[in-house]
Amino acid sequence: MANYKVEVDLMLCQGHGVCTEECPEVFEVVDMDSGYPKVRVKNEFPGEELRSKVQDAVDYCPNQTIKLVEID
Repeated sequence: MANYKVEVDLMLCQGHGVCTEECPEVFEVVDMDSGYPKVRVKNEFPGEELRSKVQDAVDYCPNQTIKLVEID
């Protein structure tokens, strides 16, 4: 099991899609009825082999809406 969880603040997400470019295994952008497209986390608990790609998505998110939460 993964040692971290991916969380996205959908109130801040504007669906720029940078995360999908950095790590398409974990993120996708979907159209929303409420206006802006938003990111959807396809894999909330990705493995360690994806950690660096997920971290890039966190680092490059224009609105800083993604975070990694360490779990036991």
